[in-house]
Amino acid sequence: MMDHMGDRMSCLNVYVGSVLCASALVLAAAGDVRADQRVSNTGKPADQVVEHVRPVSLVSDEDRRHWAFQKPVAFRPPEVNAVDRVRTPIDRFLLAKLEQNGLTYSLDADRLTLVRRASMDLVGLPPSLDEVQRFLDDGRADAYEQLIDRLLASPHYGERWGRHWLDAAGYVDVRLFDGDLMSINVNDGMWRYRDYVIQSFNADKSYDRFLVEQLAGDELVDWQSDETWQLEKLELLVATGYLRNVEDPTGEPQYGIKQRYDLLFDLMGMVSTSTLGLTLQCARCHSHKYDPIPQRDYYRWMACFETSYNVHDWLKPQDRFVADVPPAERAAIDAHNAPFDKQLEPLRKQVMELEGSDEEAAKSQVADLNKQIAELDRQRLSYGKIQALWDNGDAYTSRLLRRGGYDAPGAPVDPGFLEVLSGADNQLVQRPPGTREGSSGRRLALARWLTDNQSAAGGLVARVIVNRAWQHHFGVGIVDTPGNFGRSGSPPSHPELLDYLAIDFMQHGWSLKHLHRLIMASTAYRQVSESADLTETPHAARPTGYSTDSSNRLLWRMNLRRIEAEIVRDSLLAVAGNIDLAQGGPPVMITIPSSGLSTPVQEPTPTSHLRRSIYLLNRRIYPLKFLELFDAPIMPVNCTSRLHSATVLQSLAVLNDPFVTGQARVMADRVVEMAGEDVGQQIGTAYRLALVRGPHAGEVASCRAYLADQQRNYVQASSTEEEARQRALADLCQTILCTNEFLYVD
Repeated sequence: MMDHMGDRMSCLNVYVGSVLCASALVLAAAGDVRADQRVSNTGKPADQVVEHVRPVSLVSDEDRRHWAFQKPVAFRPPEVNAVDRVRTPIDRFLLAKLEQNGLTYSLDADRLTLVRRASMDLVGLPPSLDEVQRFLDDGRADAYEQLIDRLLASPHYGERWGRHWLDAAGYVDVRLFDGDLMSINVNDGMWRYRDYVIQSFNADKSYDRFLVEQLAGDELVDWQSDETWQLEKLELLVATGYLRNVEDPTGEPQYGIKQRYDLLFDLMGMVSTSTLGLTLQCARCHSHKYDPIPQRDYYRWMACFETSYNVHDWLKPQDRFVADVPPAERAAIDAHNAPFDKQLEPLRKQVMELEGSDEEAAKSQVADLNKQIAELDRQRLSYGKIQALWDNGDAYTSRLLRRGGYDAPGAPVDPGFLEVLSGADNQLVQRPPGTREGSSGRRLALARWLTDNQSAAGGLVARVIVNRAWQHHFGVGIVDTPGNFGRSGSPPSHPELLDYLAIDFMQHGWSLKHLHRLIMASTAYRQVSESADLTETPHAARPTGYSTDSSNRLLWRMNLRRIEAEIVRDSLLAVAGNIDLAQGGPPVMITIPSSGLSTPVQEPTPTSHLRRSIYLLNRRIYPLKFLELFDAPIMPVNCTSRLHSATVLQSLAVLNDPFVTGQARVMADRVVEMAGEDVGQQIGTAYRLALVRGPHAGEVASCRAYLADQQRNYVQASSTEEEARQRALADLCQTILCTNEFLYVD
């Protein structure tokens, strides 16, 4: 919270803003104005013409000197001494800085390490034994590059990297705040946006097009008057689900205009941090304390969304969907269902009134009512829902809100962009060519501005996504505050490299798969994470990297990274051979026990609970408990960087959780099926399945002794010899799954 001086400065900003507004009105009276015809949501001039003050520059050249507000510069990769370690231009930028500090790269990792590292990074699953052997047997010079291409072509790539974007977009399957553990309010059809993201990553859709579709897919095509649906039109509507991820409680009767503005404020935070890496929220109440973002610019941006989230002509969330059938077909279905809905409403009301009663007569009546409801439901027709966004209602004058208060409207503002990232002639929205009839074009104009690769804005958007990819490959970004590239964020460790990658990314069609290839082909990515004999080396004799760059910001070795929550669970299922790899569709529901120890349900299929974690119900506050323990994010708005903790609860979970012990038993059965009854073969198979390597001689000896001890203990506890062998092997499998080597990627 701000101290008294901060409060005084905030008030001063508001006062100065008021003076500027007053001065603007004086200028208007003097004739220094432009008559700006407001454009309604139908694309036609509104009845009322409002005069607006010609924009006055509030950003100086000095403000624009911060590196993030300048267009990326095409730096030439520098000359280095260790040319034998250069595989891509990335290596030159990194080596130049390493050599300046008397350092160089560590050795290359072995093939087993690389195949596991690449597989976990790109598809989020351990490599199969066949995939490992295929890579080991490939004697071609480009065997590693071929491995990368195979992983990028996998349908599971989109699941892995789609999850990263869903974090930034704040994706959840629920509509409300989700603060009640025992209550789940599913946002019907929201899962279609999740599937759209996964499919877009798999198709390597250009990132600029990906953003345009999410911000303004509905403005690109005429979808309201067509008699037939085309797949492209459906996809563009689904894409705008990006703007539907924020909490929307406005369907509840106790909420009003304040909550409508709160939704807009959350939306501003999500869009700005996920695309531009800027924290605009400060400018809601006053001009930004650190970055050159006037309060006026915040409300210019917000005006781009106010024709869709129209606070004066609001659509409740339960009405803010598009049917997955053409409008005419939906109307026919609604007409067919109307008489049934009329009969169903009183029946459902009666059930709600009678539920909870312990009287037998009431229970019998509820059963009878449910039969009637089921019979009526069978006669109804249905369609799916697309949680989309589009313009609705009449245009109104957007205004700056004094001190951010919804009840304190101030000076009018035109929809526009951030001045610090705009030229003098492109600060305000101009309706873009190609905007569909009936739409204001505001969001499309914003999307075009964000993805203009000749502008400072487009350059910043490219830097942000490049940095996010780097972060997921190396554990930390070139900028280690991925949601804040402003002055209060961290400076880039390698600014020239960041600019080089941003420009290369845009020049190669905003292709993320190209970016992966470039990063993962580098020597920097292929390094060992630690020297094999490091633990035997006295601290004083350690490589100079530990004393010169202990945090490894110069990347003289690979970072050791713990796998994310979803990948912990998915890897357990994959190693056990128990995973259901079905893709897409509605989320798998999770239970809501009072203990909070939620689990996936076995519906709609017997193996639904074994599906990848991305397909489980995403709750805003209460994710699946196992995932929560391993730092699955809470989503009040969005998440640009996850925490990676190591806690006692995680250790207790892998030791005692029924899910882990269950998968260990399934893994043990798989080991016996693959290795037979030979104990040595069983130990080797278990290691290769879980850790992608065979055991060392000492590990084999320890495992044999452990199995013998456990079998003896189980026999003494009245198990048969066969049961004792099975249970001991399951314990060994669980022990391997509990190791840091399983939970970390080196």
